[in-house]
Amino acid sequence: MTLLPTRTSDRRLLLLGVLTIVGAALVVGLVVRSRRQSGPPYDPRAALRTIHVDKGFHIELFVSEPMIKSAVAMDWDENGRIYVAEDTGYPLDTRPIGRIVLLEDTDGDGIPDRSTVFADHIVMPNGVMCWRGGILVTAAPDVWFFKDTKGDGKADVREKVLTGFAFTNPQHMVNGPVYGPDNWIYLAHQGPIHTVIFQEPFGDRGSDIRFADGNGPRLKMGAFSVRFRPDTHQLEALSGWSQYGQAFDEWGRHFTVTNDSNGRHEVLAARYLRRNPDLLLESPQEDVSTADNNKVFPVTHSPRFEILTDVGTLTSSCSITLPYLGGVFPPSFRRVACVAESAHNMVHCDVWSDAGATYTARRLEEGAEFIASTDAWFRPVNMYIGPDGALYLIDYYRNVIEHPEWMAADTYHAGYLYNGQDRGRIYRVVPDTQPSLPLPRHIQLGHESDGELVQQLASPNIWWRRTAQRLLVERHDGDAVQLLVRLFNESPSPLGRVHALWTLDGLGKLDENLLQKALDDPEAGVRENAVRLAESHLASHPELVEKLVKMADDRDPKLRFQLLCTLGFADSPQAKAAEEKLLAASVEDRWMQVAALSAPSARASRYFDFAAQRLADEETKGRSSFFEQVGAVIGMRAVREEIRHVLATVADGSRPGSAGSAGSAGSDWWRGASLDGLARGARA
Repeated sequence: MTLLPTRTSDRRLLLLGVLTIVGAALVVGLVVRSRRQSGPPYDPRAALRTIHVDKGFHIELFVSEPMIKSAVAMDWDENGRIYVAEDTGYPLDTRPIGRIVLLEDTDGDGIPDRSTVFADHIVMPNGVMCWRGGILVTAAPDVWFFKDTKGDGKADVREKVLTGFAFTNPQHMVNGPVYGPDNWIYLAHQGPIHTVIFQEPFGDRGSDIRFADGNGPRLKMGAFSVRFRPDTHQLEALSGWSQYGQAFDEWGRHFTVTNDSNGRHEVLAARYLRRNPDLLLESPQEDVSTADNNKVFPVTHSPRFEILTDVGTLTSSCSITLPYLGGVFPPSFRRVACVAESAHNMVHCDVWSDAGATYTARRLEEGAEFIASTDAWFRPVNMYIGPDGALYLIDYYRNVIEHPEWMAADTYHAGYLYNGQDRGRIYRVVPDTQPSLPLPRHIQLGHESDGELVQQLASPNIWWRRTAQRLLVERHDGDAVQLLVRLFNESPSPLGRVHALWTLDGLGKLDENLLQKALDDPEAGVRENAVRLAESHLASHPELVEKLVKMADDRDPKLRFQLLCTLGFADSPQAKAAEEKLLAASVEDRWMQVAALSAPSARASRYFDFAAQRLADEETKGRSSFFEQVGAVIGMRAVREEIRHVLATVADGSRPGSAGSAGSAGSDWWRGASLDGLARGARA
């Protein structure tokens, strides 16, 4: 006989069943919710909520997957279209799977809504720059030019422009093309980096850097960045190098970055170093990093670091950017430089302050970062100033960002090196003072007249100024010359005036009369650029030298530094007197010493006599350093008569041209410094 449940037992069983189902649902819900909260990867909207930005700013999602993936670089063309470089193969896949995608806004709301593969089959592309209706792309060992001539959004022109760069560790390959204020195209480049573990795929240490068509000069591979002009086959090495990214300020000063620094200033240009190969200089760059401003304050939940990652300090610093150049950031961001720090999931910023010929830096925020995410997959790798003035931040969004060369073998073999390669985001950082900052839309700069482009040279936004200057130089229309001269003469904007000068120079139409006027400009930055521009005119217009000599009393330290560098190309008694005056007034600034000694090395003996006569009466750190430096140049030159003269002067302690003797014990400091330098130069 089968016993059936009674009504009571039936209700109990039903209740038990309901409780079981509810309990199971709660458990499942908890598990699912736990999984959702346990960590990344997050979808773009959820990832946005993990990003903390400094007070006074907000961050917006601009574009994300599936429109882009593995994005590392971008640029806007003159008509507002965006080209994005996708380095899908990082860190080890050297197949040609990289792409350039073209993003377009078809409905006019300022947000890209169409993505087209513009160029593909590229090995590890890492930089893109618009030029002559197409784009230049860095993809070691080459620099490529792609262009769409059919109007279908796909490149049908594919030309190799430069070649010979090293293909070693991809964190150190040639990258970051930028149109410079002087109309040269600048490439960030560090040179070959020795690879131990992955020699086979990354063992190409490069050859001579050269134009692919065989024309123009060749540069022997080395640790230096590069600038070039494709149209005229000009190619030059810079004095310093940069690992990933570079920047110019509004006056054309060049800034670089390494993975462990928050920025460097390339103080001495290569053309000054080339004229004196006997100048012993540890580095032509000033590193503004200090133990304090190199510390980082991430907020990452469950961060992951590899075995050789420097935790707590900058270790993946890249893409130095000056957000204030967009013209919409608040005054507190004046002279602020930012670097992306992908290993610590943050963006670090410092305030740079003038320090003679160069800068010092301090943290923007004590104990905090400008941008930081709790998401361990947040990997900021590049930043740009957009046509709207906002700061655009590229998030590579990867589980692993370090190269396997620097990680433990078990991590490398775990199978997640490429987690996130189908993802990628671009964010837009906007100050709260501009709550309704319009998105970049309806940009038609490429269709504007020369007159309209000339007016854009005075824009407060660097994107408009740089793009307008590039277009005017590319068009090379003589009708623009008078418009540019008028802009310089009439514009209240110092930035407009300096861009007018360089655009005229790019057109080959800058004359000495306008230079003379620019040298008297009320803005120090314009005068500084005019001094630089005067260099190529000195031989044919000696009256410019007379004008430069009269500027030796200028109060701006960076202009005086530029003036001393430029006067090294002049060789007249008046120029000599001005050089010595500039040096004596600022000898405590080591970069002024370097500027003086960068002149042709035959002038070193003259500088030694000047120092012994004018700088030996009182010991200071700067004076002692100069005696050592000038002694080193003389030692490097190894001209017997010059060395004998130094030794004789040091032996009797007399100062050339002085009435008395400096042979007392109080003169030991400069004599010892001179001998130390002489020995250092002789050993080098």
